[in-house]
Amino acid sequence: MTITLKPDVENRLQEAARREGIEPSEYSNKLLDQTLPQPNPDQSTIESLNKWEADNWTDDPEEIARRQVEFEEFKKSVNRNRLDMEGPNARVPFP
Repeated sequence: MTITLKPDVENRLQEAARREGIEPSEYSNKLLDQTLPQPNPDQSTIESLNKWEADNWTDDPEEIARRQVEFEEFKKSVNRNRLDMEGPNARVPFP
């Protein structure tokens, strides 16, 4: 990537980099990294889940029903495990 700077901005950048004892490109990278928005740390997880959903999408009613039954069994299992581990006052994740 090439960025064209106004002459006065380029001079100020070079001077600031010289004061820091680093190259202007390194100094500009430092400034940009400090000021640009940081990436969402969960973005890769979100992208993976979106890909998984797209790869497994179906409109087949039988498959949807099968998946729903499987999910209900999963929820019951998680709740049962929580109660077994923490007792009757445990928070139930899937009410």
